[in-house]
Amino acid sequence: MLKAGASGALPRSIDASDLLLAVETVKRGFAILPRSGIGSDLSPSRDDLLTARELEVLQLLAEGASNKLIAHRLGISFHTAKFHVASIAAKLDATGRTDAVAQALRLGLILL
Repeated sequence: MLKAGASGALPRSIDASDLLLAVETVKRGFAILPRSGIGSDLSPSRDDLLTARELEVLQLLAEGASNKLIAHRLGISFHTAKFHVASIAAKLDATGRTDAVAQALRLGLILL
């Protein structure tokens, strides 16, 4: 689907607020993917790999945000942001922030 040029897939039952969020997300350059049925070329347990908050932090990492900026944007402490970054790196078996983003891209957790 993405290889063919689609920006995402949404269920027919999507409500108006989720549709607006999806449109805004695609407008910002991201893709919308369903939680299941994506394909066997991705890690089978990728949906359970990171928490929702870690995915938010990961997206900010991909945008080049520092721990301080991540904390500010998410309304969390600097130390909590730092903890999330370390947790993401550990779960993705990454050597650092840049490697974590690269691993996440390979796993399909984020799209740039």
